[in-house]
Amino acid sequence: MNILLTGATGYIGRNLGLRLLEKPHLCLRLLVRDASRIPYFLQNRTEIVVGDTFQTDSLQKALEGIDTAYYLIHSMRAKGDFEDMDRISAQNFRDACINAGVKRIIYLGGLGEKETASKHLLSRIETGEILSKKSDKIQTIWFRAGIIIGSASASFQIIRQLIRKLPVMTTPRWVRTKTSPIGVDNVLDYLIKAIDLENDQNQIIDIGTDSMSFKDMLIRASKVMGRKTWLIPIPLLSPRLSSYWLLFITPVSFRIAKALVDGLKSETVKTNNNARLFFSHIEPITFEEAVKRALA
Repeated sequence: MNILLTGATGYIGRNLGLRLLEKPHLCLRLLVRDASRIPYFLQNRTEIVVGDTFQTDSLQKALEGIDTAYYLIHSMRAKGDFEDMDRISAQNFRDACINAGVKRIIYLGGLGEKETASKHLLSRIETGEILSKKSDKIQTIWFRAGIIIGSASASFQIIRQLIRKLPVMTTPRWVRTKTSPIGVDNVLDYLIKAIDLENDQNQIIDIGTDSMSFKDMLIRASKVMGRKTWLIPIPLLSPRLSSYWLLFITPVSFRIAKALVDGLKSETVKTNNNARLFFSHIEPITFEEAVKRALA
């Protein structure tokens, strides 16, 4: 089976690429903008096409003979009007997949409701809708995840650094917002198993553990790390001030910090049980176990 992986230089993409290489029946191809950023363990073991979803020729070349295509592209780091870029990218990718005879698109987006979602989360939702639009011509498996707990995920880096540096925190109201965190190992499990899913209909599959607040995550992660953390809620920190606060304390960029804070202004919890329905053999690990693996 021929697989195309986009986003292979990102955290999820490079780990997914490594896992895909462990499957001897899969032939892996990468579509990347900059071949120099490909992790060393993927170089010389995959076919590489340099280009992006805005270049018709490279996109057609990348999709030639492909059975299943992963769409792990988003504009978290993009400047300017990222919403339009996301829409055009998704449309180009979907239409090129149809023209190339690709059977299935697997997409990883974010949890959330359109009515309350931040700009970045709303764009992720619209991307899923665009990829799923022509269900009579191609199938889309759309996974929706909340905060991903893994060693190099921005969310976990923020949680880890806050606990390490601030035993006492004055916290804004958004720390009480509910989300459904998930360990990166489980994310990869779902993405891999979706290749062989015996279903020919579009599916939206919410993945994650039981819902909890960002405050709960800080307290529970601090216990795993063997530290004590006191949280003092105050109403004065606006989302923008919170973003600067995270920028000062943690190693992430302002754009990443702002996207996380904006996303935490509204709930991002699971709204369906399709993960259990279609992937009953995958047992989600606990939040504490995900933190232990990330720390290790």
